[in-house]
Amino acid sequence: MSEVKINAALVQGLAAAALGLQIAPEGKNFTPPSTSTAWAAWFNLPASTDVASLGVGGNDETTGIFQVDLNFPLNDGTANILGAVQKLRDYFVAGRRLVYQGQCVKVERVTRNNLRPVDGWPP
Repeated sequence: MSEVKINAALVQGLAAAALGLQIAPEGKNFTPPSTSTAWAAWFNLPASTDVASLGVGGNDETTGIFQVDLNFPLNDGTANILGAVQKLRDYFVAGRRLVYQGQCVKVERVTRNNLRPVDGWPP
């Protein structure tokens, strides 16, 4: 089980979703573009790691949430935001397996929160 490979598989999947937005990387400095330019940020939120099989060669199962915050200009309406949401839903479908250097991440479900302004940006 590799935290690095799990993270890389998820980020690789986000790139493949082709949002066409500047993406703020987790753990690095990022200055949001102007308030008239949409952008996204992602967060890998591990929940737990459980033993799947015992022994030196045993496997673990890590569960968690991969969160993508979409930030669009205020008063832009919902069409562009929901279009980006749909691209994420279309890529991260339940059952999709993301693989990075032999590490597999399985998507179990995709949900979204309500649209609301946060610091002048409606995610």
